[in-house]
Amino acid sequence: MRVACLQFSAQLGKVEDNIARANALLKDSSRSDFDLLILPELAFTGYNFLSLAAITPYLEPTASGVTFQWAKTTAARLQCIVTVGYPELASRPPSAAPPTTPVSSGLVCYNSSVTVSSTGLVLAHYRKTHLYYTDETWAQGSPTGWHTTSLPLPRSTDSTITTFGICMDLNPYRFTAPWTRYEFSNHAISLHSQLLLLSMAWLTDIPSSSLIAEAAEPDLGTLTYWCSRLQPLVDHEEEVVVVIANRSGEEEPHARYAGTSWIGRIGRGKIQAWGVLGRGEESVLVADTEKEPGWKLTVRKQEEDD
Repeated sequence: MRVACLQFSAQLGKVEDNIARANALLKDSSRSDFDLLILPELAFTGYNFLSLAAITPYLEPTASGVTFQWAKTTAARLQCIVTVGYPELASRPPSAAPPTTPVSSGLVCYNSSVTVSSTGLVLAHYRKTHLYYTDETWAQGSPTGWHTTSLPLPRSTDSTITTFGICMDLNPYRFTAPWTRYEFSNHAISLHSQLLLLSMAWLTDIPSSSLIAEAAEPDLGTLTYWCSRLQPLVDHEEEVVVVIANRSGEEEPHARYAGTSWIGRIGRGKIQAWGVLGRGEESVLVADTEKEPGWKLTVRKQEEDD
């Protein structure tokens, strides 16, 4: 399986410019270069909307807006599966009253990802389960929880059991659940997942100067944290491929992103990687999971009382 992450610096609310940037980064990719392409959370709208009113102009109807159309076109051109994050409008308000909160406005909104086949079929649609503070100003959590499905990969006769996640899903619920509950990881184990696909807009406290000066260097603190949140899968006897597509760059006010998109394999006590991008890079990371990973990472376990 050839997997690709597209990491780039989306600008808040500049949907057309962000799509053009993604297309430019993919212009040298051709038909059948990879089987699966995954993009970040809220890939084309940007992430740091601080209210429902701010994000409302960019909400897209369920699996039918500009992000879905881009995914459909790109999947057909590259003959691959595309997973991409977008702000979903699941139902419209009964009146034209100005939106203030999801409940008072009547809007039903989700931070979602859609997965599209090379023929334009929706193979999976996932709504973020664990909301970050920023999400809570406009979105609802998934009413059905984690989503796992069998994904029919191109050029393969077998389906791959795939679990989808979005950023905060990797964390303890609202940062209040016990660390060792590992909700996302244990769900994946319970359904024998073979592939984890996570779209991210993961923040960092690294200064802007370091993001620029050390753009090609991964944020090892972030990478280590992600792996620590996957510890039950690391310890599990079955191996699983992990694909994390994070964004890079900055948004006002004071949102800086960690980049460090990563494709790896975990299980049997090992964390291995085929590749990782730098904290400030805009690039396409491609890995062939039929080959052996090139390096491994050791993470110290973090324990917390229940």
